[in-house]
Amino acid sequence: MSIKTRKISVFTIAMVLLSFLMSACGGEPTIDINMQKTHFAQTADVQASMTAQAQPTATNTSMPTATMTFTPEATPTPTATITDSESVTTVTQPVIPGGSDVARWMSNDPPDNAKIAPGQKFTVTWALENIGTSTWTTNYYIQFASGEQMGAQEKVFLPYPVSNGTNVKISVEFTAPSSTGVVQSNWKLYNANDMAFYDFYIIINVATPQDTEQPPASTATITETVIATQAVTFTPTLTITPTTEENP
Repeated sequence: MSIKTRKISVFTIAMVLLSFLMSACGGEPTIDINMQKTHFAQTADVQASMTAQAQPTATNTSMPTATMTFTPEATPTPTATITDSESVTTVTQPVIPGGSDVARWMSNDPPDNAKIAPGQKFTVTWALENIGTSTWTTNYYIQFASGEQMGAQEKVFLPYPVSNGTNVKISVEFTAPSSTGVVQSNWKLYNANDMAFYDFYIIINVATPQDTEQPPASTATITETVIATQAVTFTPTLTITPTTEENP
């Protein structure tokens, strides 16, 4: 209880005791209207103060705010696994309906490293054997691949079909370069599906005319030595010496 409240209570008790004393004296008490109003007002203030102290203090409590939190679903991340491995290249022969294409070089004419004069036209004939299981048709062809083309056709078709175990002779015309030196021309054999399955080549030696001439065959020279002889004829000579006879 506060000091102000205690003072008002003491004052109220004192006023009540004073009223009793005056009544006991037998006198008619004089009622002070203003004092009563003041007393009532003070009593009302005390009661109001006591009531306010007895009541709990209202505390503003904020209502919790609902917060919606969206949790994203975990999305699995694909993991790329890199594995080091050697690149394996498998070389297989082209396979066509009816068999496989396999070839073998047999010969070429002129032979490799033959001497050809600069600018000279010449023909190379290759002999290729079919050792596969397919039949080479006239849709098969040879084609220039790299090196020196030397004026040859880009593509030359086989002149006739070639069955397994047989060979074909196919010719190509060339023109030797104008400069001297060793020259190589590389070619490929293709099937009817435009798939290359065999490599071959020709090597020539471009040389000057002096280098291409063959030296003459060596011949033995026989030298006859003639000795002049003179015949000597001996002719006998008879000499007669006359004699003188003395007369007696």
